[in-house]
Amino acid sequence: MATLLELVERGDLIKVDPALSGRQQEFRGIYASPRLVKWLSEVLPSLESTWKIELSPIEQLDALLSDYGSGEPLAYGRTFKHINHVSGGIWEFKTADLRLFGWFLLKDCFIGHAADQTDHIKLHKLYHGYAGEVARFRDKLDLDEPKFVPGEDPNDVVSAYTEP
Repeated sequence: MATLLELVERGDLIKVDPALSGRQQEFRGIYASPRLVKWLSEVLPSLESTWKIELSPIEQLDALLSDYGSGEPLAYGRTFKHINHVSGGIWEFKTADLRLFGWFLLKDCFIGHAADQTDHIKLHKLYHGYAGEVARFRDKLDLDEPKFVPGEDPNDVVSAYTEP
């Protein structure tokens, strides 16, 4: 079975740079499928916020990935959580305008495969469709079992996760 490093070397996965400041060290890993990398480079830059908030969708995602990658405690309120279990070990990272679907190979090691605008996903009820796509991609990867961290609590997959 392949290691994470071998999957990156083969191009099955791409390491995502969380764009940390020069004084920060990366404590949580983020990887993406080629499909997600293509979406991030071709679609995401042209998106505008449907919530008319100050940050564009690309800025929202950059901020979320930076917070995640830095290893800082992830504390979220009751009305909006930036990480949510969908089903079958599939998780979503959430911003106001975006949803990023993937799984945790290890605690603090997220692999993303699909993303879309929040409004589009909700309008067309695509949550489980994206979860299925991610599960099929994960199943095809040459990984040792178990291929994901089980559990539905964010504390199962992310260190330093706190709720009020």
